[in-house]
Amino acid sequence: MFDFLNIDWSFVDSIGGNPFIAMGFFLANGGWIVLLAVILWGISELWLDWRQTIYAGKRVFVVLAIDIPRTSEQGPRAVENMFAYLAGAHGGMSFLDKWWDGVTQDTISCEIISMEGQIQFIIRTTRKFRDLVEAAIYSQYPDAQIAEVEDYASKVPANYPDEEYDVWGTEMIPATKTDLLPLKTYPYFEDKVSMEFKDPLSAMFESFARLGLGEQAWFQIVLTPIAQSDYTKAGLALIKKMTGQKVEAKKNILDHAVDFPLKAAGAVFDAVAGSPAAPAKKPEAKLDFKIMNLTPGERDVVAAVENKISKLAYKVKLRFVYVAKKEVKSNPRIVNPFIGSIKQFNTNNMLSLKPELKRIGMSSSIIFFKTSRNNGRKTRIVRAYRNRSNHTGASSYHLCTEELASLWHFPHTLQVKSPQIKKTEAKRSEPPSNIPFG
Repeated sequence: MFDFLNIDWSFVDSIGGNPFIAMGFFLANGGWIVLLAVILWGISELWLDWRQTIYAGKRVFVVLAIDIPRTSEQGPRAVENMFAYLAGAHGGMSFLDKWWDGVTQDTISCEIISMEGQIQFIIRTTRKFRDLVEAAIYSQYPDAQIAEVEDYASKVPANYPDEEYDVWGTEMIPATKTDLLPLKTYPYFEDKVSMEFKDPLSAMFESFARLGLGEQAWFQIVLTPIAQSDYTKAGLALIKKMTGQKVEAKKNILDHAVDFPLKAAGAVFDAVAGSPAAPAKKPEAKLDFKIMNLTPGERDVVAAVENKISKLAYKVKLRFVYVAKKEVKSNPRIVNPFIGSIKQFNTNNMLSLKPELKRIGMSSSIIFFKTSRNNGRKTRIVRAYRNRSNHTGASSYHLCTEELASLWHFPHTLQVKSPQIKKTEAKRSEPPSNIPFG
C-alpha cells in the first residue's frame, strides 16, 4: 500500500563486499557532505589552536608573594570576599576575539608552598590582572605586603628521572558524579555556641612546616572565571531532580536532526492514511513533589546545593607536588598529611575529593613498566604545575567562592601558631596629615 516507504536495497548486491565500491557509493549519495563537515571541523580546530597558541605566547605572568599581617584575626569569610571580587577577571569575547585573535580566558593560580619548612602564600596571574589581585587582597587585609618574586617552580627539574631530585604529585578530583554538590565548608568548622573557628588548614600548615632541607611542597588551585548562567541552570535542574520535579531536557542540534525526518515521515503518513482522531485529553494529575517525603539528610543536601549555586563559581584544578632531594625524600611525612587535610572537607552524601592515581598521580599499583610510566607522570605533573595549566590532566570542575575560601585562606593568627608562615614585620600606617611638603 505504501510503496513509497520501501527502500531499494538492491545496491548491496552490486557492491559484492568491495569496500572501495561501498565507499564510492557512500560518497556519491550524500556521504561527501559528512566527509566535508569532518574536514572543515578539523581545519577549524587546527586554526583555533594555532591562534590560541600565539595569544598564549603574548601573555606576561607575574608571581606575587603575600605576607599576611602578623596579628590577623580575619577568617575565611574575608578570603571568600576576595574570590568574589576576583571573578571580575571574567570577560566575554566576540567571534573575532576567539577565532582571529585566539583570545582565551586568563586564569589565576592561588598557591600555598613550603620551601624547606618556610610557608608562603603565592598568587600567579597575568600582569594585566595584577591590580585586580592586589585590590582584592588589600580590601580585606590592608596591612598585607605583596611583592613580585621569581617563579619558584622553575627552579626544580622539569624532566624525570633526575640525578638529584625526585617527585610525587597528583591532582585532587571529585569522587562523585556531579560537581554541583558542595564540599564541607568553613562554617561547619565554627562552634555554634562560642563561634570559635577551628581552622581545618592548620593540619596542612603544621605538616608543611615540618619539611627540612632539600624538601618542597606545593599546593595549587588554578581558577578559571566562568559565565554563571549555565552553572546556575545545571544546579537548578539538579535540585528539581532531587525534589521530584519535572526536568525538561533541552534538545541539542543532534536531537533536532533526528527528530526532523521522523516528524516529516509522520506528517506524510498522516496525510496519506488520514489523521486519527485526537485522544481525549486526560485531566492533569496533581503534582506530588518528592520534597514532602525527603529525609532530614536529603533536605540538607538540597539546601547545600541551593547555597552553592547562589554563590559565584569557578572552574578549578587542584594540584599537589612534593619535590625533594633523593637522600631526604619521605612521602609519608607530607603526602598522607596533605591528603588527610583535604579529606576534612569531604562528606559521604555530597562532594568528595580524592587523589587521581590511575592516570596522573604516582602509583605503586602499575604492573608493566612501572618506573618509566611513573617518571612520565612526574614530568607531566611538574610541567602542568609550572604552566598553571587548566587543561592538562583531569577535567576541571566547579567550586564556589565559599568552597575555595575553605581550601585556600590566610590563617587566623590566634588559631594557627606556626612560626614558619611568612608574616609582615611591621604594620603599615598612613603618614601623618600634617607633614609639610615643598
